[in-house]
Amino acid sequence: MRLLILPLFAFFLGSCSILVGHVKPVEEKAVNGSAGAAILEPLGWKKVDLRAGSDADSDSPDAAWQSGKTSAVISLSSACRSSSNKLRGVGEVTDFLLSQWDSLTILSRKDLLFRGFPAQETTAIGTYLGNERKIRTFVLRTPGCTYDLVFLGPVPSFDQELSAFLGFRDSVEFQ
Repeated sequence: MRLLILPLFAFFLGSCSILVGHVKPVEEKAVNGSAGAAILEPLGWKKVDLRAGSDADSDSPDAAWQSGKTSAVISLSSACRSSSNKLRGVGEVTDFLLSQWDSLTILSRKDLLFRGFPAQETTAIGTYLGNERKIRTFVLRTPGCTYDLVFLGPVPSFDQELSAFLGFRDSVEFQ
């Protein structure tokens, strides 16, 4: 099952940073760059080594984790610009994250303020590369950065891992 979910997850690895610009989409990554976003890693999840086979300019996420129980994955991507008017809105980023799915059904989509910043949280079920998966996206825009958190897992075990994702989302200090 892990072999099936990793290629599917690869699509989401650079999701936010691809959308924000064209050739050089971001001026810096918030998690690894000077903007700094503090992360509390989810318990029972293994950090995915994103450096293997990639270079510093790749569009990979800032960080990703995989559940040891269900092979579900969580990724965190950020894109920062010195001028916030160059950043896409949360709805546009969400639409891009979901654009490669077949037979997509949006189960819920909610616009909200999260710690005073505009955000959108969406849950969907669909097919990607012939596999049915459930996905939760959380896109947040601060004055200088857009963040996307993606939680992706097999439908039968999605709900049992959702609390880990929500706890992770609530622990990130977005800047």
